[in-house]
Amino acid sequence: MEAGHPEVVDPVPDLLGNVPAGDETRRKENTRSRLVRASVQVFAEKGLDGATIDDLVRAAGFTRGAFYSNFSSKDEVFRAAFALATQQVIQIMHERVDEARAAHGPLGSVAPSGSVGGAADEGARTEEAALMLDLFEAMRPFGRQWCLLHTEAVTHSLRSQADRDELVSQRRLLRSTVAGVLASTAPGVGPREGLDFEDLAQLLIGVFIDLITREQLEGEDVSALASTTILGTLRAFLQPGEAGATGAVCAGAADGGECRTAD
Repeated sequence: MEAGHPEVVDPVPDLLGNVPAGDETRRKENTRSRLVRASVQVFAEKGLDGATIDDLVRAAGFTRGAFYSNFSSKDEVFRAAFALATQQVIQIMHERVDEARAAHGPLGSVAPSGSVGGAADEGARTEEAALMLDLFEAMRPFGRQWCLLHTEAVTHSLRSQADRDELVSQRRLLRSTVAGVLASTAPGVGPREGLDFEDLAQLLIGVFIDLITREQLEGEDVSALASTTILGTLRAFLQPGEAGATGAVCAGAADGGECRTAD
């Protein structure tokens, strides 16, 4: 690895833990889960085209027979791996937001520049920047893997309708989740006219992907840039007002629901 570049992060943690062996159904589910979990790092390192079935089963500690008992193709495993990585990002996001709320309070101070004066404004900026950086840092260890998987998913989805449908579903889930987080953590503010929280969520996801890509390609620590860029995006597109009146209603976003523009 070239000097100055960030080290490769560890694989996505085991979400299911050590599931004890049980009946045949449980063992089959456990085998499938282990294959998917192990494949996340394999696909991140080698890509969908570069990875082989032997690579996947070797990483999970199984044989080709175990693979074909659970999956029909590499593509099927990849779709499950990308879904798992996206779920992990969402889980981390929710956990850190809960921690951030307890530490910093709601994002009520996010508002157009100049709405708060003097030292109070500077204090609000400092607190908001700390919260935004906290959220970015929580997802950052998984950013490289998720961005690599996302790039693979986009590339293959442009050529395959089946892959496209799955990617659209995962992107919609992530976008709705981010929108729900924004709506629930920023009381008293809403998106500017013509936008909703899902639009703002898509902007922030794009910022996140670009920052992680920049860090990996250029070997640059983007911590400070992440804080100012994300905070600047929020300030540019949020304004005082009831979110339900000016923005969107986000119902059940964490469970896959969508944000809709309020009537």
